Amino acid sequence: MGGSGKAADLWKEWGVQALVLFSFSLQVTLLVLAEFRHRVDSSVLRFFTWSAYQLADVTAIYVLGHMSVISRSPDHELLAFWAPFLLMHLGGQDNITSYAIEDNQLWLRHLQTFALQAAAAAYVIYVSSIFHSEPLLQAATIIMFVVGAVKYGERVWALRCASGSALGNNYQAIETSGDFDIHKILHPTSRSATEDILFLGHELLGVAKDFLKGPVPYSLKFVFWEDVGDDVSQELWGGREFHLDEDQAYDVAEMQVSLMYDVFHTKAESQCCCIRIVSSVGTAVALSLLFPLLSGGTSDRHNDGGYNRVDVVITYVLSMGAAVLEALSLLRFIFSSFNWYQYERKRKEQDLPIGCAARCLLWLVGGPNEESILRSIERLRDLKTRTGSLVITSLRRLVHAADRRRRHSWSRSMGQHNLLQVCARSKTNWSSKAARRMGVEDWWNTMASSWSVPVSPLIEQLVMKQVLESCDHIHSPQSQAAFEWKSQQQVYNDLHLSIDHDKLSLEESILAWHIATDLYLRWYKKNQPEATSGICKQQDELAQGVEALSNYMLFLVAARPHMLPPPANRNAYVQMCYILTVLKYSSSEDLADTLRRFGSALNTGSEFEFPVPSGGMSEFRWRSLDTNAALVVGCKLAAKLISGEESSAGSLELIGKLWAEMLCYVGNRCSAYAHAKQLSDGGELLTVAAFLVEYSKRDMIRASTDASLVPSEWTNDEEA
Repeated sequence: MGGSGKAADLWKEWGVQALVLFSFSLQVTLLVLAEFRHRVDSSVLRFFTWSAYQLADVTAIYVLGHMSVISRSPDHELLAFWAPFLLMHLGGQDNITSYAIEDNQLWLRHLQTFALQAAAAAYVIYVSSIFHSEPLLQAATIIMFVVGAVKYGERVWALRCASGSALGNNYQAIETSGDFDIHKILHPTSRSATEDILFLGHELLGVAKDFLKGPVPYSLKFVFWEDVGDDVSQELWGGREFHLDEDQAYDVAEMQVSLMYDVFHTKAESQCCCIRIVSSVGTAVALSLLFPLLSGGTSDRHNDGGYNRVDVVITYVLSMGAAVLEALSLLRFIFSSFNWYQYERKRKEQDLPIGCAARCLLWLVGGPNEESILRSIERLRDLKTRTGSLVITSLRRLVHAADRRRRHSWSRSMGQHNLLQVCARSKTNWSSKAARRMGVEDWWNTMASSWSVPVSPLIEQLVMKQVLESCDHIHSPQSQAAFEWKSQQQVYNDLHLSIDHDKLSLEESILAWHIATDLYLRWYKKNQPEATSGICKQQDELAQGVEALSNYMLFLVAARPHMLPPPANRNAYVQMCYILTVLKYSSSEDLADTLRRFGSALNTGSEFEFPVPSGGMSEFRWRSLDTNAALVVGCKLAAKLISGEESSAGSLELIGKLWAEMLCYVGNRCSAYAHAKQLSDGGELLTVAAFLVEYSKRDMIRASTDASLVPSEWTNDEEA
């Protein structure tokens, strides 16, 4: 009892101080972790980021409530001064206003919390002894309270702006306003190639917003700047429409994955220059008033006989920490691509000659009439815009901001999951056996048997080429069969194989083609001679790309079924694992050999017996092997691919086209909510493909071979 009593007394005396420091440390943690979560797909990172995000709000709210009780203590007079800092902590960091997409939808709840916590902080200050102490402390407290309230309100506004529609592109507006949002695309006269990609990402961001946030009440139209006149009708119908070069389209789509993360989860788009200035200046003024007081420079009360020494140290930590965080926030705003884009856009639109500042001032004060004054004001505004654009662009180029944004736009990786490896692991790995006894085998095998690989340039080319070739099939009407795609029909025709594939669901089709691809690639690697010539190396690279796409699509089925279009689910995958794990094999190669022989027997009509364990197999599982449509189709396809007359290069190319088209189809049919949800977990290749399909649906992409549709200036700039 004595020990617990001392612990209770210690917590009563120093609990608030410890929690205030803990709240500040959580803000620093969030500031660091938020820089990585949109470009690293890691469950460990997600856990720590989620924990810090949840604890940050809970801790600050708890401490504010506790302060209302103990802030009257004359021994801890500085406690009330900490309340505004807790409001600043609730305002969060600029690079993480929300953890999940659901936080944006609950912005009204955050608004209510903001009102309650601001009132609580005001109450803490009101009932404390601060208003009976030093005037400098009073002024510093009031200033910091205003800064904290403004920061917290800014976060609520950012959540509101990012909320959009939870349905995304699943439902379109019944009727638009009939207006056109005209974007005049400017030639990159002075921008680098990377800056041009970033600028186009911002310029075309309305397409991504329309796809992920919900339908916009107007029609988007993009035209070239120099091809339109002053007449609106000419801009709409007379100007040449804008088309992305296929070499730029993929980079722009990747850039927009990063930009949409900023739209949903940061203050980048909604931040205000005035708030940055007010919060930074207010913090600096408050600290300039506070530090002389704490050091005893202007007060008769010294630390020995006045403020508690521990409280003074904590106040210094909070104050200096707030100053550093505000400085970082101001720098983030200055270097923000959203801020740069606005200046760059205004600089191009305001095509006025630059005059010196002195001459502009003379025009302003000496103009004899109103027209002269207005012209002077316009020139001053133009000078401000051009100067701001020049300064921000120079600073961004100094730190290679555009290049960093392009390299870290998203994780640039794709999850991998292999069916045969999972089944072999389930039979041979001790951890899988232990998980089976605990009833979590499915979850454990899905997590332990998944990995990621970088998205190769070959895969980027496959996806881009497929978008250009078969966009009409990718976004065909939903009434068509889920797997009626041009590439698959071509494979069937080339193999002279008749399979009733229309009865397969989307996830069963993915399973069937994954089995066929895996079995064929295992045979290809065994029988293909070592790559010595350039052609053989290209075939090996294509084989690696096909394998990565196949494993990625199965990864979506097994680990992220929410990324599949409804009503697809992972039940077919679970059933496939269930029937394959009862066979007798010691490795994935043994299982692959069994399935290849099964496919050959199906194609020739001969008898085949599966190798079963000594204990036998239930009749239900035995029948499932012969009646599972995905398994039967996959094995027959693999056997036909192996024994077919088509060359290895031809077979690999056909399979690669099929997987690329399947990827684009699933990405286009995936719900907007699922795409948006995945942005905070590193992003998905599926989302990049979906953006490309959206460009294609709007006829915004043209093949680079069509030189008439690609401005020569853009080509020259890219080469430079």
